[in-house]
Amino acid sequence: MTRYRVSYYAHHFGTGHLRHAQKIAASDLFDLQVTSTGPRDTTLLKGALEYVQLGPDVDSASPEPEVVSNSFLHYAPTGALIQQRFSELNRAWKEFNPDVVMVDVSVEVALFARLCGYRVAFRRMPGNRTDTAHHMAYSLADTIFGYFPVGLEEEEHLKKFDHKSHYLSATEPTNHYSPPDIGIAQPAGQQRVVVQTSLASAIRLDHVARAAAASPEWDWDIVGSVEEDGTPLPSNLRLHGVLCDPLPVMRSATVIISSAGHNAVAAAASCHRPVLLVPEERPYAEQLAFATALHTRAGIEMIETWTSAINWPQILERAAHSDPHALAKTLFMQASDFNQGLLDLIQATAAGRNASSTF
Repeated sequence: MTRYRVSYYAHHFGTGHLRHAQKIAASDLFDLQVTSTGPRDTTLLKGALEYVQLGPDVDSASPEPEVVSNSFLHYAPTGALIQQRFSELNRAWKEFNPDVVMVDVSVEVALFARLCGYRVAFRRMPGNRTDTAHHMAYSLADTIFGYFPVGLEEEEHLKKFDHKSHYLSATEPTNHYSPPDIGIAQPAGQQRVVVQTSLASAIRLDHVARAAAASPEWDWDIVGSVEEDGTPLPSNLRLHGVLCDPLPVMRSATVIISSAGHNAVAAAASCHRPVLLVPEERPYAEQLAFATALHTRAGIEMIETWTSAINWPQILERAAHSDPHALAKTLFMQASDFNQGLLDLIQATAAGRNASSTF
């Protein structure tokens, strides 16, 4: 069987893109190159792969780059730094000679890869992505891949691009845990909320403090970053900060409250506890769209924002009686199925059999 050479471009914002690259590496199906900004993070990227450190497109010692604004591109600065960055990327591809370039995620990099003559697999993410730049990327790509099940996809996208879209979903972490039976009654005052914040940003302390104060019969714990603003903590709220492994705390929850970023949702799902999603603001309403799809099609409880006017004890009770396995059943697939889907994606991309002829 052909062993394909795959170059994976990982956007530098947050850690999610690198975590996906690591899943590709863990499959051991391909000769893998990963390109991203800054030095290799060996806690995220392990194993036998080639890592290429790209220079940044901004520098504290240089003036802010001029950004050319047009509907066909999202971010197109001019100047020496961006010229150097794309020169490094082109050189890395030329030396590695990939069969496929997977782009996670940048319209500009996808266009550049195609203009350099490479087969392109472009990542599909949730949200309102009907703008001209995204449509161009979906059209020029040989294939489109999403890390979520097809059942959460938007019908409009499938109408246009179903023929080239692949849905890899996610694999459940291997550190399985048998959670306590959700059916066991818990004494009054022992109900516990664990709030998981996003790895890429923080939530406002006053928002969570207000929710905790409104539900005094629940104990509240926050794992992750908060924007502390001097708000007094109610007696039922504890801050744990950023933990190396937040899962033991999360697994003790009656209800997990999570942002709706992909990796945050996957972490919550792996705990097999009832989940309440509170999406954070993101470009293209990415988290709101993902949370809404999970709510509509899988019954996962959600509220739109921390400032939504809701009855906190009521929403927590409703979440507590929801299926603790619903999120895992919706999101996760077996590792063998993930690997087969990944192999199908790369084979289809390398063959170019799904490419569109027009943008």
